[in-house]
Amino acid sequence: MNYKNFQYPLETEYLSLAEQLKNEMLINHLKNNTTEINTTDLNDLIVMAKSSFIPNLFDMAIRLEKVDAAVCSFKLGMYGLCADCEEEIEYSDLEQDPAQPRCQSCREHSRYHHV
Repeated sequence: MNYKNFQYPLETEYLSLAEQLKNEMLINHLKNNTTEINTTDLNDLIVMAKSSFIPNLFDMAIRLEKVDAAVCSFKLGMYGLCADCEEEIEYSDLEQDPAQPRCQSCREHSRYHHV
């Protein structure tokens, strides 16, 4: 199946979320200045945002991780395959959320077994 139409929007969302996260971290005083933000690895910023327990930052960091995983899956040629069972994710599910990492079956299983 052709998933190329999801790649650019995901890459754009990734860049946008990364900038938003950095700005929110400055606003919430998790880093002191722009230089400090720009010299800190993005993965470290995500960890900081998630551990800050500031709802907006936490949600943004979770979404950024999800979008990053989707962008990486394009690079690996694995986009559209479930992260758990490696079956194809329904196209309609990807249309709803291009960063969706799991098929419907695994999402149902995950909901009840990974709380």
